[in-house]
Amino acid sequence: MSRDIPEKSRKKSRVGLVILLLIIIGAVGVIVLNPFQYISQFAPDVAPEQDSTQGKPVVRTISARVGTLRDYLRINGDVVNRETIDIYPEAAGKLTSFSLRVGDEISADQEIARIDPSRPGTQYREIAVTSPIAGTVLQVNFSSGATVTPQAALVRVGLPDALEVQVSVPERYIGVIDLATEAVAEFAAFPQTTFSGRVSHLSPVLNPATRTLTVSVALDDPHRQIKAGMFPSLILYTYQAEDVVIIDHNSVLYDGDNPYVFTVDENEQVHRKDIELGLIVDDQAQVITGLSAGDQVVTQGQTLLTDGASVRVID
Repeated sequence: MSRDIPEKSRKKSRVGLVILLLIIIGAVGVIVLNPFQYISQFAPDVAPEQDSTQGKPVVRTISARVGTLRDYLRINGDVVNRETIDIYPEAAGKLTSFSLRVGDEISADQEIARIDPSRPGTQYREIAVTSPIAGTVLQVNFSSGATVTPQAALVRVGLPDALEVQVSVPERYIGVIDLATEAVAEFAAFPQTTFSGRVSHLSPVLNPATRTLTVSVALDDPHRQIKAGMFPSLILYTYQAEDVVIIDHNSVLYDGDNPYVFTVDENEQVHRKDIELGLIVDDQAQVITGLSAGDQVVTQGQTLLTDGASVRVID
């Protein structure tokens, strides 16, 4: 019994010694390897950053500039023919020759069909039907072998130079659109090309079901690339501000409803500037008062700045 007690004591001593050695080894590893030195590089960015050498917030700036802002409305439309003609046969009878399809181009005086007006017991000479204009076939109402009459049009033809884009503009925008409104159209078929134009017609009434106004836009298409039935994306320029001071809208902060920005002088000192905003288009904003062209406006790192603080400006 007396022999077991010393043996147990020796075992406890060895265990304690092992634990102590592990603690010492761990402490040395922390001091030498410093595993926490790399944690900072995984930390999320904060604004403003701190300059570890000078203790100053780090910011980025962009110069306020003078330029032009153009507000716009983006909307989809349909290419249609504003001028069309229906072609009727001069006599009733059977279509013996007729092969037009939608999209076919026809010329003036081109024969488009032949009609046999014969009746049982009689024989008549076939009558040719010609087109009075050159254009694009927009609608075909019969096929070869059908019986036709002068009261039903064979086809509808659109004039080639009478294409326009029709869009339905919501009621709230109609006050800023008129016949002088400029437009730009983009087509999926021509991804590298834009087509300019102007509003050519405004419907005198709104659609009571959709509360929209039908607006027609005539596009410049010298190479006749645009086809009836296409579905373009249209930009209508609704308002333009020229020779105004412009800044990045993301640089603007708000004190309640009052906008302000921070600027940096040549000594890298921050100044708060209360401003009045005008037109805002996408990420650009017009400054009516409070800034001048050339002012260095803080665009990143401005959230925690205070008036009069010193900063370090980086590119």
